[in-house]
Amino acid sequence: MTILSIEAVTRVRERIACAHDLANARFREAFAAGPLAPMAHMAMQAAALVECAAGLRVRGEIRYDVIGDESTPYIAGSRDVPIYEAFDVDRNAEAVFEYWLVISDIVGATSWRMTRLVATADEYDAALMRMQSPQIVRALIVTHLPSVDVRDDGTAFLEATVYTRAEEERVERRQLLLDVHNEFHYHGRELVAEGRGGVRI
Repeated sequence: MTILSIEAVTRVRERIACAHDLANARFREAFAAGPLAPMAHMAMQAAALVECAAGLRVRGEIRYDVIGDESTPYIAGSRDVPIYEAFDVDRNAEAVFEYWLVISDIVGATSWRMTRLVATADEYDAALMRMQSPQIVRALIVTHLPSVDVRDDGTAFLEATVYTRAEEERVERRQLLLDVHNEFHYHGRELVAEGRGGVRI
């Protein structure tokens, strides 16, 4: 298991922030030029996230279907193929971690929009300050930094600490398995702290 350094986490965060800024600038420019499709910004953001990332690529253009409040990304011309299979992801710790953040942003589940990465003790303290009536479940924490185990069979195991308000307000060490088709699967969690500020989704 490789624990990412805070410098690696910072690099990934900076690339993602750069991608959001790039997408916003492109959207403003396109909007000034004329009418845009409803999901134009999401498609621009997905493209910028991949463009700014290191260690991952996508084969094709990401677009979105929208039904009601749900948006579903797909690859143009390959609507029936899961979007994960269109990605090439380097099998190293930083690339796997960045891909998790990027694909979570692209898929854009409601629960993800209520979730924040916790990578330092200061971020953990800030999460506790935001929580309603926090209760610490696990007092001894070795590290908040993400860790990745890249396996010989092409899969990878990721652990990351997050603060979330989706359904239950909590800080947890989330465990995810990346399969050979580049889809993450929930594997388990270790509860670190919980509060009363959950939001039903």
